[in-house]
Amino acid sequence: MDIGLTGKNVVVTGAGRSIGQEIAIGFAEVGANVIGVDIIDLGETGEKVTAAGGAWSAHSADLEDPSSVEAACKNIMADNKSIDALVNNAALYGGLKMMPMDKIDLDVWDKVMNINVRGTYLVVRNLMPALIEAKGKIVNIASGSALRGSPGLMHYVASKGAVIGMTRSMATELGGHGVTVNAVAPGFVANEASQGLTDDMYDKYLEMTVMAQSIKEPTEPKDMVGTILYLTSPLANSVTGQVCPVDNGLCKT
Repeated sequence: MDIGLTGKNVVVTGAGRSIGQEIAIGFAEVGANVIGVDIIDLGETGEKVTAAGGAWSAHSADLEDPSSVEAACKNIMADNKSIDALVNNAALYGGLKMMPMDKIDLDVWDKVMNINVRGTYLVVRNLMPALIEAKGKIVNIASGSALRGSPGLMHYVASKGAVIGMTRSMATELGGHGVTVNAVAPGFVANEASQGLTDDMYDKYLEMTVMAQSIKEPTEPKDMVGTILYLTSPLANSVTGQVCPVDNGLCKT
């Protein structure tokens, strides 16, 4: 089925692994040109995107460094005639540990905010001229934890709550330019990053989460793809400012 993304130029941040890699492959499978951005090596993603039949280009950026983001975005706009969609997936999640709020190191708190909140904003700000020109679409990856108020990760939850707020504000500001802005809120995704949060309690935590869901299956990185493709396609031209949980029915808003 052609959903209107063939030949479109799509930027995916955090494309190097897990959810970001699955998103990049998903765009390739529907004929989009994928522009991957990450601080880690993008070679594996590039190979998978190419194998899926998509055009691929890669750019390195550190979302904690405003000059790095600006340089990457300038290069992306110089290399592409248009930017039709942006998926802000890059975030600091893997490597964090669940702990009481009063035990969170302030340096870690600041790093989470700088990458997850300011970094997301900087990518949009720097690519905004191209997105406005194309009347493009933005999808920010939030988190169901911000909707549920999940304990043990207050810095991460707060950062994703800010992403939801930014999404709604961006949608209001950019709507007059024909740009839509929405958020996808994954649940507890069964991947390496989630496993690192809970150490030896991961299996028990995953089991408890699945039992709380309407669909009793683990939520996987690939499960985000369909919703993101929809929100960046012409099928969603009238959808903006919305938060879409993708979590097998864990969060019922």
